[in-house]
Amino acid sequence: MSNIMQPPPEYRTPPATYNTGAPAYYQRPRPSYRWLWIVVGIFLLLCLIGGALVWVFAVSPVGGPTIASDQYYTAIRDQDFAKAYSYLGSDLQVRLSQQAFTQQAQQQDEAFGRVSHYSYGNVPLGDPAAATITVTRASGTTYTVHLELRQEGGGWKITAFDRI
Repeated sequence: MSNIMQPPPEYRTPPATYNTGAPAYYQRPRPSYRWLWIVVGIFLLLCLIGGALVWVFAVSPVGGPTIASDQYYTAIRDQDFAKAYSYLGSDLQVRLSQQAFTQQAQQQDEAFGRVSHYSYGNVPLGDPAAATITVTRASGTTYTVHLELRQEGGGWKITAFDRI
């Protein structure tokens, strides 16, 4: 026997038990997988958002023409006329050389100032897509441009415009 006195059996508390009836110190608590479900949920949400963005901007008829016309006017605003010319369709490039396009764009910049802002009057839909863009120049001149866009070579190209 040990030197430590034990309380009489009627005063001892029985060990805590779970459903099995075994003492608590023999059972392991069930692990929680809450963090795993949170991570999986966040991953699925990000996949859904990413898929929606890909559909809107790459697959849908709304995204393609909007992106192409936006890139075209961004290049014109930045005075990168060679890049802007690359967004023109092949038929338009046959009728209008890069040199003639650049000359027209530079004349517009000299007469009215650089493009400072542009906005869409409508969202281009369909194939061909018709985009109406309001262009504001540095001089304060504002005018409307009508673009026609078609799918060509796996991307959207400008096939007609009434003004730069």
